[in-house]
This record gives sequence, structure tokens and C-alpha cells, in this order.
Amino acid sequence: MTGVANEAESITGKALNALRKYPLCDRCLGRLFARLGYGWSNRERGEALKRLIVMELHRRMLEGDDTARTVFLELAPRLYPYSQGLYEKLTGKELGPEACIICGGTLDDFIRKAAENGAALLKAHDISRFVVGVRLSGGIDRLEDEIKAAVRAEHGESIKSEIRREVGKLIQSIGTGLTVDFDDPEATLLIEYPTGMLWLQVNSIFYKGRYWKKGRLISQAYWPTPTGPKYYSIEEALWGLLSLHKAERLVLHASGREDVDARMLGTGRPMIIELKSPRVRRVPVEAVVRAANKNKALVEVEIEGSASRREVRLYKEGVARTTKTYKALIVSRSPLSDSIIRRIEDFFSERTIMQRTPKRVLHRRPDILRRRKVYTIKCKRISNYTMECVIVAEGGLYIKELVSGDEGRTTPSMSEITGSRMECVELDVIGVKHEAEITA
Repeated sequence: MTGVANEAESITGKALNALRKYPLCDRCLGRLFARLGYGWSNRERGEALKRLIVMELHRRMLEGDDTARTVFLELAPRLYPYSQGLYEKLTGKELGPEACIICGGTLDDFIRKAAENGAALLKAHDISRFVVGVRLSGGIDRLEDEIKAAVRAEHGESIKSEIRREVGKLIQSIGTGLTVDFDDPEATLLIEYPTGMLWLQVNSIFYKGRYWKKGRLISQAYWPTPTGPKYYSIEEALWGLLSLHKAERLVLHASGREDVDARMLGTGRPMIIELKSPRVRRVPVEAVVRAANKNKALVEVEIEGSASRREVRLYKEGVARTTKTYKALIVSRSPLSDSIIRRIEDFFSERTIMQRTPKRVLHRRPDILRRRKVYTIKCKRISNYTMECVIVAEGGLYIKELVSGDEGRTTPSMSEITGSRMECVELDVIGVKHEAEITA
């Protein structure tokens, strides 16, 4: 056959070749050429190609090409409904469509139902910004790859891409206040094709702020045991946010942590609160502050605003790039003279400390050697054997071991340079500053 059939590398030639091999609906045919033309749907591309093929075959028939008639009659069910009139004129018979080998001709209905159900699901979870994800089942992806390879479709797209785009567009048009947002989505609407299963992957809500731990024997994270929590925790103090947002779980991401027996006073500790799988997203900040401060006598919280997962990563990576100020109550086995106190203050000015992981935390942390700096220490004698010291140091330095030496695992230490055994019996954190805050 001459004409369309011989122009194998033309768009219509490839479309004709595809239809001779496979029954394809308008969408599935048009998707083979999705990156050609602009502002058209794949359905419009497929319809245009089928109309053009019918016209071209008809032209060839009028010119006496018997092969064109044979090809037309063979393909008429796959060119339906655009072939219907000509087919009935040629044969006097009615014509019906042949089901698409990929979608069975149901892709339009699938997209519509997925958009309607998806919009309802998003609204039920208080989502306004979303993206769509698609998962294929039943070997659809392999079949599509086979068809693309068979007709050398170099400008097509996948059915996943089409469903993702078309469902997103339709949800935006039918769901008031629903917007596709690739930069900062609140959830991913996941769709399985062709089963039609839908589910949501809801992104966490993040709040940035600070906390003050006013009592001792309060842990930062929830610490469960068979008989209940080992200690009251900062996370537990924040649990009011779970019911406020109808979230499944709360996780506290803080810029470092203080010991369970140390208070967090002064400037408070920077933190980010993560609420996982919330069903309610839009809550007045006043309500958030109230819910976070239900046990203000022990744990006080300041909410500075919303945050992102990227900021969580920066908090965790930047723990060592903080400057922290501590107030320590220290007991010495030997009397504390003015000269000993001055020696401590002078020696630990801008002093680098080599510190192995303390023995008391080796059961849960790797044994590594870290280098940290003490910037200043200022001490005031309370009695002959006790003093109160304000210590400014680089984040990540273990203060109790700076005092005791931890049997030589921390060097130099106060015990080492004074020749007297010393112990920190009370510790408060009174300031936490990020490097960015210091250099700003």
C-alpha cells in the first residue's frame, strides 16, 4: 500500500502501524505522541490521528487502491466511531468498537472516578495542597513498553504520567481549595491502576519553637517500660497536640539534648515538633500554644511558627555547631581555694577537649573520640568543697565528664588539672545558640 501505510516514520504512519498491531482507544493512541503539539489532551491527539487515518484511507480508496479498502475494513472497529459512517456506507452493516488492549476503553471513567474519590479523601483529611502518585498493577507497564517499542514511539509518555496529570487537574477543577503543589504538598494521593484503590500518604505538620524544662528527672523523648514511662517527658507534655490535630504520633526534634536530671532554663532549647499523619491541619496558633503548655509548671513551650522537614535535618546536622551555656554545681574532694578556682578559669579559656563517649552512655552510643572546645568557665565558691560554675562550650561536649574526667576518657578535665576528684552534682542548661545566630 502506498500513502499512509508506506510513510512508516510519519506520525500517521506510526499511528496506523500501532492500530494494526493493537486495538487502542483515543487516549492510549494519543499518549504515544504526547510530547508532540502543545495544549492538547491525549484524547484529542488520538481522535485527530484516527480521523486523519480514516480520511487518508478513504482518499486512497477513491483513487482505486483496493489495499486501502482492505486495511480500512480491518481497522474500522479500532477507528470507531470515526469510521462508523464510512463503514456502514461501504458494507451496509452496523459497526461497534474493539476494546482497547491497555485500558479497555475505561480510562476516561477511571480518571473521573479517581478525581472524585480523591477530592473527597483529601477534604476528609483537611488537605489543600497535594500531589498525585500512581502505581500500576496487572502488567500494564510491560504491555505499554512493548507497544512503544513495537511502533518506535519516541515522543510518548507513560499511562502513569497521564493519570497523575489528569487526575490532578480534574481534582483542582472540582475540589474548591484543592491545589497541586509540587514544592510543598501536604499529602500524596496514591492511585493504583486499574484496581482504582486510593490511599493518602499524609505529610507531617512541623512546628518550630523552644522548650524550657523546669524540673529534673524529665526526659526529652518518651521512654516506655513494661510498667509505664520511665520518666515524664517533653514529648508527653506535648501530647495535647495529638488530639488537636488528630495525629497518629508526635516526635520531638531538638538541637541536642540535656541529661534527664538537668534542667533546661534561660534561653530554652530550639526544637521542632513533628505531628505524623494528622487529620486536621489548620489550627489557630493560639490553640497550638495552649495545647503545648498544658503542664507549664514542668515544661514550658514557645511556638515560633511552622517548619519543614528540611529544617529538621539542619537541626540534627547542626548540633555540634552550637554554643551552649551551662550552670553546674560542683563538689570537690579537696578544699577549693581561690587559686584553684582561678586556675580552672584560666586553663579552660578557649581550651580544646578530647572526649571519648562517656561510660554512662556507651550502652546506647558508639565509642568515638570527639574534639570540642570550652570557651569560658566562670566559678563562684559556695563552700569550702562546692562551687557553682557557668560554662560556655561548643555543642556536643559532655559537661559532667569535663568535670570528673570519666577515668581518663575526657582530657583535660577539672579533676585532672587540679589533682582533686571533682563531680558535677547538679546541671542546668541556660543558653543554646546556633552558629547562625552567633555570626549574624
